[in-house]
Amino acid sequence: MNILIIEDEKLAASRLSSLIRSFDQGTKIVGTLDSIKATVEWFASHPQPDLAFMDIQLADGLSFEIFDQTMVACPVIFTTAFDEYALRAFKVNSIDYLLKPIDMDELNRAMEKFSHWQRDVSKPDAIALPVMDRMLQMLTQTYKNRFLVKAGEHIRTIPVEQVMF
Repeated sequence: MNILIIEDEKLAASRLSSLIRSFDQGTKIVGTLDSIKATVEWFASHPQPDLAFMDIQLADGLSFEIFDQTMVACPVIFTTAFDEYALRAFKVNSIDYLLKPIDMDELNRAMEKFSHWQRDVSKPDAIALPVMDRMLQMLTQTYKNRFLVKAGEHIRTIPVEQVMF
């Protein structure tokens, strides 16, 4: 399987590459790109990879601009530290949306989803509902209802209603 990584943080790109290789040692990373410009140029001169991992916030803008400037026919797994772009990601070739720091279990689920997608490529609606459900779950804000506070040698639980400042 040929995978393209679009990530502007070298350490994050290296870690993602290692996680991908530990998932499947037969995987080939065909490129690691760090900008919208480089990615657009890459897609213009290379065959489409089987899968792309895209960070959303790159140094020269949001990776969604890539879709406006060139044809991206491969499925994409978005990686980001922010959940605010989940719906927008779903509107393009998104298979999954992983929040950083990416852990192996999340990557495994995303890769399994990709494998199912490959088998069911003639039935694109087969993955649409699970992906949409996950996106909606990410957008549902949950807030703390209590805080743990150290008071001397003890830890106390303080309900949010009792916090003034």
